[in-house]
This record gives sequence, structure tokens and C-alpha cells, in this order.
Amino acid sequence: MKNTSTRLLLSCAAIGVAGGLLFIVNSYVGGTVNAVVPMLYGLTLGVYFVPGVIAQALFRRGGVALLVAVLSGLVSAAFQPLGFGAALIAAAIGAVQEIPFLIARYRVWRTWLFLVGAAVSGVILAFGMYRLVGSHDLDVMGAVILLAGSFVSPIVFTLLGLALARALAAAGVGRGLARR
Repeated sequence: MKNTSTRLLLSCAAIGVAGGLLFIVNSYVGGTVNAVVPMLYGLTLGVYFVPGVIAQALFRRGGVALLVAVLSGLVSAAFQPLGFGAALIAAAIGAVQEIPFLIARYRVWRTWLFLVGAAVSGVILAFGMYRLVGSHDLDVMGAVILLAGSFVSPIVFTLLGLALARALAAAGVGRGLARR
């Protein structure tokens, strides 16, 4: 992150804190869903993609998704059952969000590139959730619902994050920070 201004860092910190608050709420909602209806747990996982997508779409700079995800994870770590593990999971998600843009050398910022990262993450999450929840507790139909929800959730929440970033950009948030 060459030529990183204080303004950019503070903007990332603000998105990270808001994302951390979102993570805290989602950890309890997701935990409740996992306890009551485990097959729908995958639908809650996409929330963790929102802060990174907003930062990437607003600022169009390398490393901002990882930075915002780590900050969100650290903010939420003290209030989640996973503790510091939440920060590690958020960092992993931020790193996966950076990969498609890193491959494109941070020169392409099209919607499809966001969706490619979300789809790859969805595949990873689907396999992880099947091993964590599905193979032990669910029948075949429940496992299919869990896998589909885990795959679709990052894509849906990435689109939501892109819509939020467009709204924030229209309101003037991040003006002068985005690369052309």
C-alpha cells in the first residue's frame, strides 16, 4: 500500500469498525441459526464479505479489503464466542477477496471480478460448512441446502456490498481516495 494517506487509513478504520459491529451481531444471529436450523447457517456467512467489498469498491486500492477485514475481526473479537479466531477468519476472507484483484495487478475493478472472488470463496465455504456442520448433523436434503446457502451467500452479500459502496460514493464518501 504505497502512498497511503492518513485519510485512507481512517476511512478504512471507520469501515472496519462498522464491519466489526456487523460481525458481532452476525455471530450471535449465526450461532442461533446454527443451533436451531443448522441447514440455514450457510446463509449467514456472507456478511463477513461486506466490509472488504465496500472498501475495495470505494477506494480501488490494493490491500484495503485485507486491512478492513482484519480491523473488523479485531473489533469483534472481544465480543464473539470465537474470540481472536474471529480476527483470523476475517483476515482469511480479506485475503481471498484480494486475490482476484492481485492477479489483475489492481488495474481492473469490474463487478465480475468481485463476483469471481465471492464464488471461489463460496466454494471454499461450502466444503468447510459441510465438513463442520453438514456431514454430522444433517440428512441429504439438509446438506444440499447448507451447501447451496454457503455458496450463494458470499455472492449475494458481495452484491449488497457493491450497492452500499455505490451509495456511499454517490454521497461523497471516499471522494479523492479512489484510484482512477
